[in-house]
Amino acid sequence: MASQSVVDLIEASSGVHFSGFHMNGLVKQSHSSEVEQPTTSATENVHMQPFVIGVAGGAASGKTTVCDMIIQQLHDQRVVLVNQDSFYHNLKEEELARVQDYNFDHPDAFDTEKLLASMDKLRNGQAVDIPKYDFKSYKSNVFPPRRVNPSDVIILEGILIFHDPRVRELLNMKIFVDTGHGLNILSPLLIADADVRLARRIRRDTVDKHRDIGAVLDQYSKFVKPAFDDFILPTKKYADIIIPRGGDNHVAIDLIVQHIRTKLGQHDLCKIYPNLYVIQSTFQIRGMHTLIRDSQTTKHDFVFYSDRLIRLVVEHGLGHLPFTEKQVTTPTGSVYTGVDFCKRLCGVSVIRSGESMENALRACCKGIKIGKILIHREGDNGQQLIYEKLPQDISDRHVLLLDPILGTGNSAVQAISLLLRKGVPESNIIFLNLISAPQGIHVVCKRFPRIKIVTSEIEIGLNEDFRVIPGMGEFGDRYFGTDDECSQYYKAGARFAKWRAVLKIGPTEPSELSIQQNAQGLARYAIICQENGLVPIVEPEVLTDGPHDIKKCAAVTETVLAAVAAEVIAEYTVTALRRTVPPAVPGIVFLSGGQSEEEATQNLNAMNKLEVLKPWTLSFSFGRALQQSTLKTWGGKKESIAKAQEAFLARAKANSEATLGKYAGASDTGLASESLFVKGYKY
Repeated sequence: MASQSVVDLIEASSGVHFSGFHMNGLVKQSHSSEVEQPTTSATENVHMQPFVIGVAGGAASGKTTVCDMIIQQLHDQRVVLVNQDSFYHNLKEEELARVQDYNFDHPDAFDTEKLLASMDKLRNGQAVDIPKYDFKSYKSNVFPPRRVNPSDVIILEGILIFHDPRVRELLNMKIFVDTGHGLNILSPLLIADADVRLARRIRRDTVDKHRDIGAVLDQYSKFVKPAFDDFILPTKKYADIIIPRGGDNHVAIDLIVQHIRTKLGQHDLCKIYPNLYVIQSTFQIRGMHTLIRDSQTTKHDFVFYSDRLIRLVVEHGLGHLPFTEKQVTTPTGSVYTGVDFCKRLCGVSVIRSGESMENALRACCKGIKIGKILIHREGDNGQQLIYEKLPQDISDRHVLLLDPILGTGNSAVQAISLLLRKGVPESNIIFLNLISAPQGIHVVCKRFPRIKIVTSEIEIGLNEDFRVIPGMGEFGDRYFGTDDECSQYYKAGARFAKWRAVLKIGPTEPSELSIQQNAQGLARYAIICQENGLVPIVEPEVLTDGPHDIKKCAAVTETVLAAVAAEVIAEYTVTALRRTVPPAVPGIVFLSGGQSEEEATQNLNAMNKLEVLKPWTLSFSFGRALQQSTLKTWGGKKESIAKAQEAFLARAKANSEATLGKYAGASDTGLASESLFVKGYKY
């Protein structure tokens, strides 16, 4: 079958056309009069933005040839060509009288406002009438306009389409056609760019437009060449691709067409932002999204399928890290040439939802360092940084920023800005999330064009409450589940809640990671309790079991609960508290930690006697150290109740005085001096 001409292709694309391949999926062509319309989801009904290509260059540089070749290779797509020449101004009577002095190569010769209006309609899925400019009458109303329907690809061609920044903003790809060096039409000598364009222009204007060669040369020297130097050539710097030799450069055009086909299979935002990556959708991925988006999915299933999706996103994100070639010898003695993983890497999770992505990152990167950022998301539009704990050498690392949902983008901007202030190069940041709202993508990509965003799906948008839709709800609440439990306890009448986190001292314990995880877990728990009306009681306990000395205890918690001088214990403890506990905390209460009742009271008293600023109340929450002597005195005997009450009152009075730093000690401590330490105590 004979190949179609470019004109035929253009005319075909301006009518109703179903191609064999669409961005939304496969559409079968039918020879019958009735075409079965495929069913579409809510997201597929949204208008798909076309891929807009701008082709610029000097007059007779080969722009039309390049456009023709692109259209021919994209024969299975809907493609329309819009020429800037169609938007010349109609010449007035006085201009027509001296048409030889009119500069058609000047930016003011074009009706750019009309061009912008036409392109805006096409980009928004509306048909438009493109005028046909008559170069004999110099009018655009001599011939009926050409109706152009919305298409997958729009090619805008003209000498000055890169000149106006508003037009440049519309283009997804900018191509500048450069003649380079070529063969003279009349002789096989290599000649310069300007000569090639002049030779082509002479042939075109004398043969196609029947103009006098003298007039052509006069116009070229008077207007065309100066306009090229002043207006066209300076726009070459805006081009994404420069094609030397124009239509003769088949390799360049093949690569361009391949890139266009790739972009057509992507989401609209991926065409706009080359730093946005959406992992390829499969039925498995769509199935997992269906499960975690379902409000009826159990917490167990939500966590399971979220973890699977997160792992895929993390693996895809790691693929964007730099690699170095490495050769290894296999067990067969053969040499295998592969790559070596990036070594300088760390993760940073945005608390608390981002912490759900940490396990997948650790599973992929053994021993990876992970920092934390806490940002207040409500009431302050995501702008308030509450807490940050990052690796000290983070500026020398590639950073994987973890947050499962990108909504408005405000929190992401705050987190990325912090990383930049810490010295992390923008190009070293890869932002990983499960779903992204277009609004957030625009905010982040425009603000930080050099970071990479990797996501599994792009959402429809945000609702009036700035929630992602269709979304999956509050990810952190559904993943960790604590929020619902606290709410239920509050409804049942609870007003306090306690969480105990125990650390053990050993040769290598507690590790830095376990200390961080315990502290952050307790902080997260406290926040959840407060959000649900409960007063949180958090208990970070360090067990004193083991052969370590006081320095070891101080290095781990800076709190010493061993049997040493009360003054030393008090100094270490208060120093540690002043370094770590914010003044906003109203009070800190202590357990006995296996000490005797008297030792626990003496240490509490010693801390309160220190003459240093203590912005919080230091009190007691003793269990065994308040009750042990009382229970032993009572022994379950009725006749011992009065003595037991006296013992309990004595301990309560002693601890009350210790809270004020006024405990003088007891002359006869009796049972209160007995150690409460139990080896191997199970908590």
